[in-house]
Parts: sequence; structure tokens; C-alpha cells
Amino acid sequence: MKKALIIFGSKTDEKIYSEIAKGLKKAKVDFDLRVSSAHKTPDDVDKTLENDYAVVIAGAGLAAHLPGVVASKVIRPVIGVPCEGNYKGLDSLLSIAQMPPGIPVLAVGVNKGDVAAQNCAKMLRKYKNITIIGDKNTEAVKKAADTLKKFEIIPAFDSKPNPNSVNIEFTYFDEPVDEKNQLVIYCPLISEKDDTAEAALNFLKHTNHGLWVGLNNGVNAAIAAIEIMNFDNEFEEKLISYRKEMGKKVLDANK
Repeated sequence: MKKALIIFGSKTDEKIYSEIAKGLKKAKVDFDLRVSSAHKTPDDVDKTLENDYAVVIAGAGLAAHLPGVVASKVIRPVIGVPCEGNYKGLDSLLSIAQMPPGIPVLAVGVNKGDVAAQNCAKMLRKYKNITIIGDKNTEAVKKAADTLKKFEIIPAFDSKPNPNSVNIEFTYFDEPVDEKNQLVIYCPLISEKDDTAEAALNFLKHTNHGLWVGLNNGVNAAIAAIEIMNFDNEFEEKLISYRKEMGKKVLDANK
């Protein structure tokens, strides 16, 4: 089994990363543990990520930039753990989940180290397909399917998760989200008229279990699923090329 990395921004988060370490030991997952800050020790973060980890579990509080910084530097799945500070951890949760399209972090709920460990263990196996649970006519679902097609992946559509797939489930805040044993990436959906600051509180409530990408972000759900499927480097070159294309689009704005 390949190795995972636990990396947290501060020793004040020790209770949470110790819980993750305990969970990975129980699941017999080999891992390294490092305390390093995206802001205070950026060079150390870079050096740590020179090792090829299969999954990275990154956690931080407040602005919680560490998971996103890690995701920008690797093409492996990154699980982000928001640590409670202000606003009951809502600031950290949103910082981790609301990543730009193409650079996903799979957020768990605030302080949910146990959920991070459980899902990390699930990722350390080979998956050969992706199942989408959602309405094909929804814009976020279309973007997810289109993104997968760029990698020559044709997803299956179903009404329930497949234990042999990486599952992407699209869900509205007014729908109950049952806890599942399968590996599921949740993509929250919300209409434009309901997109208010208050809606973030519903996101906080829904994330008590599972892995979550940002609001309506089908692209990140798809890329995260591909990164999980990249267990044997099957999609390595295509993921690198995809990142380079995104970077080029940004820099082209300077012309």
C-alpha cells in the first residue's frame, strides 16, 4: 500500500492530526506526519511535497490556506481538514472547499479528522470507473461529465453509489444526505436566487460526513475523482498537461 501524508499548519491542531494518525494506523495505512505552515514555512512545505505521496491530508484553521497550497503543487487527491477557530470553523471550511475550478481540495467537516482518515484509506485502492449521481441536465453535472471526457473517461450514471467506483453525488441543501460506506465526493448545488451568505450555514451542517467540493463545482468533483483514479499514474501526463493549460490561460491575460 502506498504512503499518505498528514500535514497541518500548527501544533495547536495536534488533537485533530493525532486522531487522523490513529485512524490511519487502525486502517494499516503507512503515513508521514509533518507540522508545516503555508505562510510561515513555505519552503518546508515544498520540500515535504517532493516525496510522492498517494494521498495528502492537510489541515489548518482560520484562513486555512495550507490544503489549497498543497493542492496547487500536487496531482494527488488532497483531503482538507478545517480546524475550528472563529465562526465555529466556517471560515476554514469555506477556504478549503471553495477552490478555483481545476484545483480541487476534498473538504471534510470542521474538526472531522476521523472522516479524513476513513476516506484516505478508501482512496488507497485501485478504482477503474466513476459513477455520477445527479440530473444530467444540471449545469454542474454537465461540466463534470465534460471534464471527464477530456480525460477519455465516460462516467456511469446511477441513482446510488457503486462500491467499486469513485462516486460523485450532486445534492441540494434542502435534501437529506445519508452517510454512505462507499467513496463519495459530494458537490453541493444551489440556485442563483438562493446563493446568499446565509446559505453557507447549510453547507456547514451538511458536511458532518463525506468529502465535499465547492458550490456547483462539478469540475473540481471530476478532477478530484481523476486524481483518485491516478493511483498507478495512469492519468499522470494528462493531469500535468491539464494544469499547464490552466496556467497558460491565466498568464495569457497579460498579453
